[in-house]
Amino acid sequence: MSIRSRRLFTTALLGCVGLLTVSLIVVKRLDEDNRFCVSCHLHEDLSRETHAAPAGTLAAAHFHAASDVRLGVVTARERNAAPADRCFTCHSGEGVIGWSQVTLLSAWDASRWVLGDRHEPTHMKLPLTNEACTKCHAADIRGTMTEEETSSYHELARHNSVKMACVSCHEVHARTEAKNQFLRRENVATRCATCHRDLESS
Repeated sequence: MSIRSRRLFTTALLGCVGLLTVSLIVVKRLDEDNRFCVSCHLHEDLSRETHAAPAGTLAAAHFHAASDVRLGVVTARERNAAPADRCFTCHSGEGVIGWSQVTLLSAWDASRWVLGDRHEPTHMKLPLTNEACTKCHAADIRGTMTEEETSSYHELARHNSVKMACVSCHEVHARTEAKNQFLRRENVATRCATCHRDLESS
């Protein structure tokens, strides 16, 4: 390869890296506003539900809790969680690998949108992981008690080893009741019955 060719190749490579870097900075700045997410993902109804008061979904409860922290109504310690009023607080992907997967998928979806492929996906390609929840709620799921002391799922020490998706019981965007920790009874009963066979007929 001639010196001229190497220079052209190096210039093109640096240009691509620079363009990618600038694009990531712009997108990561824009995704601080939920309206940027909704503009492509077409979740206007979910967005309205999340911003509505009083909170009728788990996502809305997180949004309003974060707003209270930001406005100084309560402290983050009192809320026992970091602010979660952005879509990307939960949908960002956890760790370097998770973040990279979400970022690459976002770039792919954005490029398809620009090229005219604008249909809404029917499912999440990268579902929420438990790490998305435990990065704020780890202290809430470390049970130390026995069945004689409590009947609360997360307080029971024997449940610490159970591998189950948080969102399989705690519904995020569906309307459920805050007093029940945003749980849907039939979903919880089904999950419990996978281990507790005696509950299948109850």
